[in-house]
Amino acid sequence: MSGLEYHSNIYLADGREQDVFGALAWVVKPEVELAFEGEKLTLDFGAGWGIKKFFDFQPQDDINLQNADRFTDFNLTFGVMALPKSVVGLRLDDRFEIQNQPGELPTADGSANMVHLSNDANGGITLRPGSALEIDLLGNIGIDRYTLPAALIEDVAGKSNINNRANYGPVVNARWRFLPKTSLTGNFSLNWTSWDNNLVYAIGPEADGVDYGQYLGKPNALAWRTMWGVRGQFTSKLAAGVEAGYGQMYYDEDTVLDAAGQLPGSSQEIEIIGEENFARDLTSFSEGLLVNAQVAYAPIRNHKVTLGYRKDFQDAFFTNYVAYNYLFLRYEGLVITRLGLTGEITYRIDAFHGEIARDDQNVGVKLGGAWNFNDALSAGLSVGWNERACLDSLCEEGKFYATQYDDFWALAGLTFTY
Repeated sequence: MSGLEYHSNIYLADGREQDVFGALAWVVKPEVELAFEGEKLTLDFGAGWGIKKFFDFQPQDDINLQNADRFTDFNLTFGVMALPKSVVGLRLDDRFEIQNQPGELPTADGSANMVHLSNDANGGITLRPGSALEIDLLGNIGIDRYTLPAALIEDVAGKSNINNRANYGPVVNARWRFLPKTSLTGNFSLNWTSWDNNLVYAIGPEADGVDYGQYLGKPNALAWRTMWGVRGQFTSKLAAGVEAGYGQMYYDEDTVLDAAGQLPGSSQEIEIIGEENFARDLTSFSEGLLVNAQVAYAPIRNHKVTLGYRKDFQDAFFTNYVAYNYLFLRYEGLVITRLGLTGEITYRIDAFHGEIARDDQNVGVKLGGAWNFNDALSAGLSVGWNERACLDSLCEEGKFYATQYDDFWALAGLTFTY
């Protein structure tokens, strides 16, 4: 795919503490997919690369639009299953991704993008004691690398790689197909999280009335979760999946205290004060409750409406964890054979806990259409709006205005398929 993309807020600035700047960019997104299915082996492979180059129509001003260019967005997926019909099979799944996220640095030299590199792999055996039952006994290992723009870390952190994370642990999945297209599902996982730096530099715009000091504590953690439910095609027009479960996360504050003890000078001592700090665990029932539900309904041929809801939690790189609720409504349809239409509304609430504690809401709206000239060529146009805002109307008494933004965008492009 290649085309032109416009964003009204390329640095995702709040418009209060930071000015908002819009710009037009040229985008190129090549992708490749491979699939093989045999008696002894199945294989899936996918890779995509994203390039975004902004046009600077006023090169004489102080705004350096080139620092928002993105040349390293990349994703790769790989899956292999050996002996897919045997009582005992082997499987390996891997996902590698590089994501660029712009920072509020419109005049900075160099890149203004924060880069998140991640790789997650699952591998192990699949047991098939009967024709309808499958059990996966897997091991999971993941890595994350967080890199900040040089303009944020000059004379502070001394290096752009602010932190690295490793995740590992066992995973058990179970599926019982009690109907041809419907299955009962179950999952249990145990996950250890280890950070290279348990004390990270408190970098970014100062928040009114908030003093975190020079460092933020980022403790190692242990998490467990389990989910059970049903997925399937219940009628010719209705498909659904509903899963529910529970989980917890326990943070080891001693890893922060040990790191603090290695710092020179008694002024760097770290104290645990109050409930919201790096000793905060996720143990309450309301936050640990897990839900994953999705219903897809196709009232007429080539038209589908999907409603989904997810309640989950995950470790966060700048505080202990985030517990979130995510809701979406999506439409996909094909009109007069060649015209495809899409629409989507998303809403998400993020509740962050740890040394940084706040509630955010995220809203997304997207409308799109594509005209398929033939199997090889289509033209598309999409428009949308994304907003991140404090859930509190006062934005935590002004402490987190810099985390808010509104961004209106549009993309027009051609897709060539071989």
